[in-house]
Amino acid sequence: MDEQNPPAANPQPDGANPPEEVLEPRRLAGVRRSLKQFMTTGDQADGRRALGHYSRGSAGSGAAGARRLGRAARVGGSAISALSQAASGQPAPPGGFDLRTLAGRPVAEAVDAIVNEFCPPGIIDEDTIRAAVGEALTEALAGLDQFDPNAVNEYTVLVATRSFVAELVFGAVAAEQGQAAENVPPQQAIARENDLRALVREVTDVIATPNIQAAGAALSQQRVTQLVTQIATAVFEEMAGWE
Repeated sequence: MDEQNPPAANPQPDGANPPEEVLEPRRLAGVRRSLKQFMTTGDQADGRRALGHYSRGSAGSGAAGARRLGRAARVGGSAISALSQAASGQPAPPGGFDLRTLAGRPVAEAVDAIVNEFCPPGIIDEDTIRAAVGEALTEALAGLDQFDPNAVNEYTVLVATRSFVAELVFGAVAAEQGQAAENVPPQQAIARENDLRALVREVTDVIATPNIQAAGAALSQQRVTQLVTQIATAVFEEMAGWE
């Protein structure tokens, strides 16, 4: 894929890319012990400790963790770029998907249509990327019953972008939990995961907000990809100090 001229929509499966780094089991041991402790106690300090273990070891204290999110940043970035262009009143690029065609449809349907358009089935890490984009769009469009392109603004893009990064970071941690939740009731495990997600979101919002606001309007896919990588790196670096 040509990073200088990324496609406006319909990113294709990029299986030709080199595989992401495979984590060594020993690098996950501390993470899983900490997550198991958190699943049992629910203590926020244990949750921060687990995120710190992941960020220092598995995520390589920042840049390495962000690199493993690179594919998701590129694919999901196309959807956020389209949202940004709509917020700026710009038409879709030739051959691109025009979000204005979704006007009047229920928000849930519009979100599904955007996810299917920019994160089509068959892409690598499909479930993770689709879930992150769907959650980001749902949060950004909260309060609307029907999709209204005229209601999409810079704040919508801000919320979508920082939510997308937070979901990717949280998903990376959750994917490595192994059997950390095997001895706790399902409802408790869900509550603990939501608490962990909240910790990630909190630090992501603080870091992401000024970076996104400074990026300007009508963000290209390449610019969104850069932003996501930059913010994710800073989030991992911040959490690496949690002990």
